[in-house]
Amino acid sequence: MVYIPVGSFLMGCQPAEKDCFPDEKPAHQVQIPAFEIGKYEVTFDEWDTCVADGGCTQKPGDAGRGRGRRPVINVSWDDAQQYVTWLSRKTGKPYRLPSEAEWEYAARAGTQTAWSFGDDEKALVPQDESARTMSS
Repeated sequence: MVYIPVGSFLMGCQPAEKDCFPDEKPAHQVQIPAFEIGKYEVTFDEWDTCVADGGCTQKPGDAGRGRGRRPVINVSWDDAQQYVTWLSRKTGKPYRLPSEAEWEYAARAGTQTAWSFGDDEKALVPQDESARTMSS
């Protein structure tokens, strides 16, 4: 878990963003209390452990990408609720999903750009490309 300090940010479509959905406008200032969030995505291995233990009912498909230590995909909000309930029970620690505002606050990492690294869409690397680039 990573500690995220109390703060405020401009939530929603940022001034430099071109392709925003109507419900992302207008951007508005939001106060966020301190919270903790997982440093890494939940993996298929972790999810499959929840399924094997009876805490999760859905065994999501991997769309041909592979399972193991890859981030789990194809789960709903309800599925994710099952996972955090199971994780809380297994560890004795309280876990919950972040709110939309908490998620955006953490993901923006203090920026007001389209992505945490800036506004340059060319810097986005598809998942398959990044794996090739890192191993080259």
